[in-house]
Amino acid sequence: MPRHCAGCSKTFEPRPQVPDQAYCSSPECQRARKRQWQKDKLRSDPDYQANQRAAQRAWSARNGEYWRGWRQAQQVSAARDRVSSARNDGRRLALPGIAVDPAKMDVSILPPDLYWISLRPDLPSRSDSSWIVEITPLGETDRERWTRQEMT
Repeated sequence: MPRHCAGCSKTFEPRPQVPDQAYCSSPECQRARKRQWQKDKLRSDPDYQANQRAAQRAWSARNGEYWRGWRQAQQVSAARDRVSSARNDGRRLALPGIAVDPAKMDVSILPPDLYWISLRPDLPSRSDSSWIVEITPLGETDRERWTRQEMT
């Protein structure tokens, strides 16, 4: 009788030798089955938990510089990911040695700070749903007044 796989939800025919089979034979579902087994085993078996901890400590002792080397190798990739993420968030980052073209023309390059935003009705807008505004950085006295108002 066909069953639904616990990993991918597709139907599969279980093997007669494995009456409680819950996962199909695809490699992704078998990896998910193994991860679930390990998670359950770590939660329920203190000996398995201790063995895993000891194996991790032994690996760390043999490969002490692994993470430092990995981080250095990933720096360029991480910088590229930050730029890509900034584009997706609508921000623009300037990273040394990496050219950044904003994904949109209306992306702001203003640094994070406090600003006054004032409506400019004297300038014509293209539609009723858009506004033209003036963005002015707060001066030190404005910033002090603003923070005092926030505290009260």
